[in-house]
Amino acid sequence: MSGRERAIDVACVAFALGLAWGLKSFYSRAGFDDLQWVLAPTTRLVEWLTGASFELEAGRAFLCRDRLYEIVPACAGVNFLIAAFCSLACGLVHTRTTVLSRLAWIPASALAAYAVTVLANATRIAIAIRLHDAGASLGPLTPERLHTAAGVAVYFAFLCALFALGARLTGARRELLS
Repeated sequence: MSGRERAIDVACVAFALGLAWGLKSFYSRAGFDDLQWVLAPTTRLVEWLTGASFELEAGRAFLCRDRLYEIVPACAGVNFLIAAFCSLACGLVHTRTTVLSRLAWIPASALAAYAVTVLANATRIAIAIRLHDAGASLGPLTPERLHTAAGVAVYFAFLCALFALGARLTGARRELLS
């Protein structure tokens, strides 16, 4: 890799990290209405996956009165979105061969991360609803801890699958990733 290519990669990574920092900063102050761009499609997918019906409680949450369950800003998955975006944008930018394709990789990574975030979030919430409905607990795993553990497992699986798919689609060679 030439010095110019390496400099372009560093610039792309720096730009991606700046975007991630900006999104994290936004999320730290965001309220329910600010997160509709991720909460609304996630809720629609949860409805499709579970058959539950959620209604908008303006400015606060999506509520499922039948199941006594709510989807709130903490359910938005923005931290996962940031991790997914950074893994693609920073981890695979080097696989692009031209300056233009390296620059295009940033928005492509953002779109892929967003789509996977909605899918991962909906899956996580659907599992959480099932656990909530069952009143599940397992020894020291209270329902709240089980909810958290299931969420971590879902996010980890989706993040690994996303990066593996990204690596395969970009033709990343294994020796470059290690």
